[in-house]
Amino acid sequence: MRLSVVSPTLNEAENVPRLVEQIEHALNDIDYEVLIVDDNSPDLTWAVADELSFKNPRVRAIRRLNAPGLGMAVIEGFSAATGEMLLCIDADLQHDPAILSRMVEELQAGADIVVGSRHIDGGSTGEWTWLRRAESWIAGNVAEFLLGFRLRDPMSGYFLMWSKDFREVKSKLDGNGFKILLEILARLRGAEVKEVPYTFRPRTFGESKLSGRVVLFFVRQLWRLCSDSRRAPVRFLKSALVGSVGVLINLAVMACLLGLTTLKDWRASALACLAANVQNYVLTGFWTSTDRARAGFRKFLAYFSYMFMSAAGLTITTGTYAGLIWSLTRFSSFAHGTPHHLFLSRLTCELVAVLAGVSFSYRMNDANPRPAFVPLKVNSPQQPSTSTLP
Repeated sequence: MRLSVVSPTLNEAENVPRLVEQIEHALNDIDYEVLIVDDNSPDLTWAVADELSFKNPRVRAIRRLNAPGLGMAVIEGFSAATGEMLLCIDADLQHDPAILSRMVEELQAGADIVVGSRHIDGGSTGEWTWLRRAESWIAGNVAEFLLGFRLRDPMSGYFLMWSKDFREVKSKLDGNGFKILLEILARLRGAEVKEVPYTFRPRTFGESKLSGRVVLFFVRQLWRLCSDSRRAPVRFLKSALVGSVGVLINLAVMACLLGLTTLKDWRASALACLAANVQNYVLTGFWTSTDRARAGFRKFLAYFSYMFMSAAGLTITTGTYAGLIWSLTRFSSFAHGTPHHLFLSRLTCELVAVLAGVSFSYRMNDANPRPAFVPLKVNSPQQPSTSTLP
């Protein structure tokens, strides 16, 4: 059974010969080929790979002149491969080829996809800084939560799969995504995934491709896949974000009223809730529910209906704030506190009151539930109810 090792490259001329050598040492008893898929690198990586192909018949060079990008390069490499097994590995030598034999064994033992993982027992991110570790942890957990993958290292670019499975999902893949593995997992639903630990090695030559632009591509990819996966519908995510912004607006208005006016009682909380409620309605109409948007005077009238539906949560928030403040005034230490202390105490009371209102609104909506998350294999997603966060 033949293995096709595909390595997408950009300015990796110094790394490619070393990569081919390390792969040869790792795959002594396995029939394989190596495809260097280069995006027309200025450092002539493609020429180095082409020269290697004359000396080593297992090596093939593909020079790409159009549609550059890592995802597109992997798709083109997988499409040109002749093996029954397809491996994606970076050419920067950070992916350790020493685990290749074990990855092949796991695939042949029944797995659909085998992932080189830095985040399971035996794996490591090596010399990463705490900030890079935190970024990877956050990105991985967000991807796992939103897309429903039970995978400790969903951000890995080091993976092995069957060519028949790739052909099945090829037409559905978007090569503009930051992580092609996420694309494949999102399309190959129900796949059995195994993880093999390895230590992420330091880059030998060249520069990292991670940048703010790459992060933006990742966010866009995650948003698109989340919508397609039907695990967390886009309207639900937008409603959750609108509600979160509403909480911040509430606290910001409350802080202004406490610091700039004489209002300190329930009226300040009521005005802050009203400001957040208007913001929620406007964003909901213009962003989360554009398919049900109203125009002109109808939009104005519709707000009263929206406010009526939100009234219970607003009342709970304002009432909770008033109750907390009344309780605190029973303590002499609160009554004689410094202005700064009183300001922070009242703002904290408002935050607690907002959370109480959110909890109440959620329970009210949950009495007639329409799930925000639906099973991955359901064909038609259900839409969640509109958020009424105070």
